Amino acid sequence: MLLFPISIRNPQSTHNSRRAGLNPQPTTVKRQPAAFRILAAIALAGLLFGCGGSSASGEPDNFRNLKWGADASALSGSSRIAGDGDLAFYTKENDSLQFDGLKVDQVIYGFHKNRFYTAMIYFPASGFDRMKEMMTGKLGEPGMPDKTPSKLVWDGTTVTVLLTSSGDSETARLAYLYKPVQLEIELKK
Repeated sequence: MLLFPISIRNPQSTHNSRRAGLNPQPTTVKRQPAAFRILAAIALAGLLFGCGGSSASGEPDNFRNLKWGADASALSGSSRIAGDGDLAFYTKENDSLQFDGLKVDQVIYGFHKNRFYTAMIYFPASGFDRMKEMMTGKLGEPGMPDKTPSKLVWDGTTVTVLLTSSGDSETARLAYLYKPVQLEIELKK
C-alpha cells in the first residue's frame, strides 16, 4: 500500500483550467515507489524512534482548518483524484494556491479509512529555500535524517512535516503526516 502515490505530471493543467473558467479534469497521477520508500522510512523512523528530525515546537492541530483525523465529508468542494484500498486523495475546488505567500502548484488532502491524515503541497523547487525558512520559523530547526539538505524533517508529537526536493525535478513537496493514523497504516504493512 502506498503512502505517497501521487506525483504531478502537469501541475499547471488544473490551475490554468481554473483560470480559464473551465471545470478541470483531475491531474494525471502516477506512482512513485522510490519516493514513497524514502518518505515512509523517514516517517516510520520518526514515529518509532523519535529520530526522524527535530521536535516541531509549533506543530499544527489542523491543516487549512481541517482537523487531523476529521472525516472526509468535512472537506467541502473536493474532488477525488486517486485512491488505493483504504487510502483516498482529494483536491479542493477553489483551494488557495498560496501557502504563506508562496505560490504553489497543487494541494492534496489524504485520508485513510475516511480520516484526514496527510496534506501534500507541491510547489516550484525554486521556492524550496523560502519554504524552509517559513517552516523553520514555525516549527524550529529541521532534522536531516540522511544528511541531505533537500530532505528535511520536523518531528512533532502528533504531526511530522517533511520538506523534500530532488535535483532532477522542478517540483518540491511539503507533506504533513498525522502520526496516529500514519502509524496505523505502517503497522498494517
